[in-house]
Amino acid sequence: MEDQTYYVSKNVYSIELKHKVCKEHINEGARLRDLVRKYNLSSHSLIHTWLRSLGYLAGNDQRITKCNYIGIENFKTLPNKHKKKQSLTPEQQQIEFLKKELEDAKLQAEGYRRMIEIAESELKIPIRKKPSTK
Repeated sequence: MEDQTYYVSKNVYSIELKHKVCKEHINEGARLRDLVRKYNLSSHSLIHTWLRSLGYLAGNDQRITKCNYIGIENFKTLPNKHKKKQSLTPEQQQIEFLKKELEDAKLQAEGYRRMIEIAESELKIPIRKKPSTK
C-alpha cells in the first residue's frame, strides 16, 4: 500500500484585502457571514482576528462597539509599546489624560453621528432638528 500524505493549504490574504474587509464591516455594517462569502474567506473568526491585529478594536475589547482604525496613513503616530515610559510631571500626566478623554469624546460623537445618519436613511424618519424650525 502507498503512504498517503494530506496537505492542508493555508490561505494567505493580502494586507489590502484585510483592511478592505475590516473597513467594510465597520463602516458599512456588512455582516461577517456576507463578507466570508463575498471574499471567499475560510471563516468569520478570521475577520475577528484581523480586527484585533490591525487595530480596529479598542484595547482587548472583543465587541465592535468602539472601533479605532489604525491605517497606514496614521501608523507613525502610534505609541511605541517597546519604549520605556518617561516619568511625567503631574501636569503632563493631566494633559495626557485630557488628550485621551478628548479623543474618546470625538470617537463617541462620530459614532452618534453615524448612528443618526443610518437611522435617518434606513428608517426614513427625521431625527435632526431642521434649521428653519423653532
